Amino acid sequence: MGLNITKDTVFYILAPADVDTGGPHDLHQLACELKDQGKKVYMYYFPENQKKPVHKNYKVYNLPFTNKIEDMKKNVLVIPEINQTILLSKKFIKIQKVLWWLSLDYFFISKFTENFPKIVRSIIKIPFNLINLFHKVTLNNFGNLTLPKYLRFVYLNYPFKNIAKVDDILINLSQSKYQYHVLNSKNIQSELLFDYIREDYFEAAKEISFENKENFVCYNPRKSSLFMKQIIMSNTDIKFVPLINYGINELIEILLKSKIYVDFGFHPGVDHLPREAAILKNCIITNKEGSANYQDAVSINENFKFYEKRKSLKLIRNKIIQIFNNFDTEIEYFENYRKILYDEKKVFKQQVSKIFN
Repeated sequence: MGLNITKDTVFYILAPADVDTGGPHDLHQLACELKDQGKKVYMYYFPENQKKPVHKNYKVYNLPFTNKIEDMKKNVLVIPEINQTILLSKKFIKIQKVLWWLSLDYFFISKFTENFPKIVRSIIKIPFNLINLFHKVTLNNFGNLTLPKYLRFVYLNYPFKNIAKVDDILINLSQSKYQYHVLNSKNIQSELLFDYIREDYFEAAKEISFENKENFVCYNPRKSSLFMKQIIMSNTDIKFVPLINYGINELIEILLKSKIYVDFGFHPGVDHLPREAAILKNCIITNKEGSANYQDAVSINENFKFYEKRKSLKLIRNKIIQIFNNFDTEIEYFENYRKILYDEKKVFKQQVSKIFN
């Protein structure tokens, strides 16, 4: 079933106020593209009482926002997959609702945190805590476990109810093939709507000089697993730079100099930072969690993907040293991946046109 779009249709994009992360950025990209295609679009921020809801990085889009949604059949409400926005959308009955799965794992986390009492959450986490204790005793010899990974397993194997099925949603959209495959396994049909990286990174990529590249590794501490700490602790002679609390220009300056971006997070969708780093000619090393376990979602050479097991530590170190010493050769493995990234905006525009026209 498709959307019923008329010349009078108003699009509302639901997003958190004054937040600049991958998901909200994607929502603003969608609003901007709909506006460019001649649609009437408003951002709808929550909480509604925020005095300055527009983050400074989104002011360049010049998007109007509203505190009121016309709940009419002709209009469309686009919501991200987190539990708070899904509950917020329930107060609108008539409007056509589109659920964009930007992150599968954050849906599970928010559902777990907000829908269960503390004592029930504690009971559900008993196996998780026991497995974590086992991993700690064995020094992660058999693998690593994160709460998102555990919840994903519980939810997707829960036999009594399809917890990923959200009522009154007209269309589900998947930000990557990862969400698409998982939703499909639960008999939820979705359409693909990817995103793309900001133009700033492509402009900066024109100025890249291999002579300015240095032997250090970048990573995102906000999304890193405990295994990332083991990598750092077992390689004290290697410089690791945490990418946190930097503006866009500062990030670009760092990534222009680095040779490697390492991502041992839980990959709830196709994250921005690994792609931004790849555009600025960093070799990307990941685990095999979430979207990174799907080659058609994170399309990098399998030689740069590792399981989070103790025996992988030496392999990861060898790969880092190999990249440092043979960067000109190793970076070539990412040429096809960068071509995909350069085409993302064109694909996004085509998908938006197909879905919302």
